[in-house]
Amino acid sequence: MKYAIFFAGSGQKARDASLIYTQWEAGLKSLGYATLLLDGVGEFETTKNWLGFKTSQTSKATGKGWALIVRRAMEWLEDEVRVGNSLDKVVIVGMSRGGVQAVVCANCLKTKYGHAPVFVFAIDPVQGWHPGNQGSFDMRTERSGSRGTRDELRTDYSLQENAPNTLSKNVQRYLSVIMQFRGSQRLIPGFTPQSPSLQNMTVDCPHTVYELPGDHSTGVDSGLTTNGSAHKQSSSRNARSLVTTDMFYHWLRKERFGDVGQVDDFVVVDAYCRIANEDLAGVQFDNKKSGFSFLMASHPGAGRSFEANPMSRFHKGRGHLVQSTQVFAAKDLNPSMLGYYVNERHFELYKAFTPRLQIEMKKPPNQRQHLSNIIAWINRNKKDF
Repeated sequence: MKYAIFFAGSGQKARDASLIYTQWEAGLKSLGYATLLLDGVGEFETTKNWLGFKTSQTSKATGKGWALIVRRAMEWLEDEVRVGNSLDKVVIVGMSRGGVQAVVCANCLKTKYGHAPVFVFAIDPVQGWHPGNQGSFDMRTERSGSRGTRDELRTDYSLQENAPNTLSKNVQRYLSVIMQFRGSQRLIPGFTPQSPSLQNMTVDCPHTVYELPGDHSTGVDSGLTTNGSAHKQSSSRNARSLVTTDMFYHWLRKERFGDVGQVDDFVVVDAYCRIANEDLAGVQFDNKKSGFSFLMASHPGAGRSFEANPMSRFHKGRGHLVQSTQVFAAKDLNPSMLGYYVNERHFELYKAFTPRLQIEMKKPPNQRQHLSNIIAWINRNKKDF
């Protein structure tokens, strides 16, 4: 039996139409996966009082109660095994604090069901802010404060102190997206993403990390409103979820977790080019001016803007602290393809897409597919390179 678990980010309802989780869930369900969607801290409902009112034991602000949510996921899997089902494959998806919960859950699986291949997809995983250690992912025994279910989780699944930022060989693939965005959150302790590429995470398994300009949660933004209608800026928002969907589905297929539906490469390349064009214009997304281009700052000839002190700048964020390793990923692979690639997946897709683009360009303009984002991106690359 195959299973998929989704850990939403802080304050997120997993089944909110403005988020992408239910669309990913539908794709996995079509492959025979049993699925569990879990709301994020601050929304996860644990108990009700005698009047029937919600008495949440989780906090969006501090992350308190995160271990209760991981416990719920493990109890679900244990119940499945108890009735005779086997754990053949487990896919775990998590956003923000949910991304760290996904990592902890994978460590619980290593102890309980070490034979089961696990696929983890973490979108901008961060430990978050946790005053007084109430919501901390810190598993050290000497930590003071009310630890509650963290200690129970650690004891029951023999978790090590480094469980929140370590993955072992039971994970067949660790896929992650790091959002490069402006905003004061990245200057608050706990809001730097966990990633092997940033040397703050140890991964003893195959792993792939992609970078993506945008705000913290845009990688899981469906482009719809909460009630399911189109958001007025849906094309900008939808571009992010299109590329993260492509990443997710591509690696699921590659690791043989299921031949989930493929996003058309034309659509994905167009989405990548839109993201690049917005970033190069100093726009974060939805026409929000950041005044800073992550892609240009990563350009070797861009004035070394990453070397400046981020505290001295008006626009502060993780993208200002760490220079991209992927904007120029094409350089070593094919110098003639050098350009403002958002990440290595963008380069890989565009390289495969080029023959199809050449066919489209030969058609009369009124018969071509939508090319404005792609052509604008190509022209920018021609000008700068």
